Amino acid sequence: MVEELKNLSFLPYFKFSQLRVLFPDIKNASLRQKVSRWLKKGDIFELKKGFYVASKHYERYISDYNYRVYLANILCHPSYVSGAYILQKEGAVMEAIYPITSITTKSTRNYSNKLGDFLYFSISEQLYTGYKKDFYINEPVYIATLAKALFDYLYIKYSKMRFSANDILVRERFNVEVFTGKDKNEFKHYCKLSNNKLLIEVSKKVFLRKYQNE
Repeated sequence: MVEELKNLSFLPYFKFSQLRVLFPDIKNASLRQKVSRWLKKGDIFELKKGFYVASKHYERYISDYNYRVYLANILCHPSYVSGAYILQKEGAVMEAIYPITSITTKSTRNYSNKLGDFLYFSISEQLYTGYKKDFYINEPVYIATLAKALFDYLYIKYSKMRFSANDILVRERFNVEVFTGKDKNEFKHYCKLSNNKLLIEVSKKVFLRKYQNE
């Protein structure tokens, strides 16, 4: 590998503007041609327009959960990872759910690349809460609490649909054992905050044992 690509392989991602700093003596047109050659050869690939990662870095970190979550935060800002992806990771749902789902105050969007699908769902400023800050390579990473992930999942999927609370609970079959008493109270808080009658009704029933065993 040429030295310039070797240096890029240590970066979790890079933008074209960063390349301008790394290669100050190369004109923009020549630098774009260089990027195009790297893409065609498979030395790098595009995460979204203008965002890239070296294939060597991808190969080293493809199985790293934290790396994927970090990139989810980077590809759309502001955002935090939530919904189905967190519920699956914590064992609250059993289905195989591969896309990384996030919440943002921007418009709904998605990005697909070699690392998978990154889905972003829009939510109001008032409901953009319930996430915690972690760190990846000394940069902040935002991830929903388990209770907020459950709320976001249900809010995005059902808040505008004509289902009853019982219909939703039969359809979803959550593993309620993974939720603590604190999680349950937190979930109810978000349902009340949304002022959504359907979700408020769900919050009264979702953790009842009869739905767990039916």
